[in-house]
Amino acid sequence: MTRRLIIDTDGGIDDAVAIWWAASDPRIDLVGVTTVGGVVSAEDAARNVLLVLEAAGRPDVPVAIGANDRLGPSPELRPADFIHGSDGLGNTVRGRVPAGTPLHGAIPLLDRLIDGMTSIVSLGPLTNLARLALELPRQAAAVDQLVIMGGAAAGGGNALPDGEANIAHDPSAAAVVVGAGWANPPLMIGLDVTHAATLDDSDFALLAEKRTPAAAFLDAPLRFYRPFGATFTAPACPCHDFATVLAFIESSFVTDAPILPLAIATAPGPAWGSTIVDFRAPAFARSGGSEQASPDGFADWRIGLGVDRALFRRRARQLFGD
Repeated sequence: MTRRLIIDTDGGIDDAVAIWWAASDPRIDLVGVTTVGGVVSAEDAARNVLLVLEAAGRPDVPVAIGANDRLGPSPELRPADFIHGSDGLGNTVRGRVPAGTPLHGAIPLLDRLIDGMTSIVSLGPLTNLARLALELPRQAAAVDQLVIMGGAAAGGGNALPDGEANIAHDPSAAAVVVGAGWANPPLMIGLDVTHAATLDDSDFALLAEKRTPAAAFLDAPLRFYRPFGATFTAPACPCHDFATVLAFIESSFVTDAPILPLAIATAPGPAWGSTIVDFRAPAFARSGGSEQASPDGFADWRIGLGVDRALFRRRARQLFGD
């Protein structure tokens, strides 16, 4: 049985890997992609998605342009062109025009596609999903499973001292998404998982052989991405968004994902854009029932903490032609 999936993306290099996998995995029915400004504008992200889908043989998947602006005040972040290139795909698609044409309006496409059996994987800032939750709360509540690439449970960010990039781009939107009325506790795939799911020299050597259409398309972008994408994990390199799609479809990939209270720091200051996970409940349970209530603003989420790196590498090498 296949699982219906919508991807929300900001059009970067690791997004391209994730989208290619979702478009070609027979277990996934990729029914639509929406774009949000982040790595590049929502319009450029839509171009990148269309190029990936065309190369992957899936031009049938509808793509809709979503939000560029933010739901609320946001930190000033350095553009990610040093990681993803000015075009979002390692400066490999500048000037290329896809054959397909994107739709305008992420929310109408989400409204049309969500049917109670459809899941969403978010790979960028959470602005589109916050607007879905605010404008169409019944449709948000009908999402089967929400999985986001964002945040860090154990502390330490990549865009800010304690802020992961997707959350820090729009903390107010992230706070809305965290507190929205989802049918099931969403799954957060943060840096705790993605920094443990990495590719090494042998994986990049296989990629360079270009044995598959995916490897031929992704080789140059991933080589551009590797030097700064691996800042916190060198010499191995994470592929955050690919790990997030695997977390959606591979039940054994995330090895530890307890349900814990989650909140977002939305106020300017040292913690702006951070994900705050309340780890006290398991400790209280182990101590015989002592407990304290979480402050306002927390909601129960599944928090990814452990990952099967061997499975991640097997799936990457499968994509690259091993």
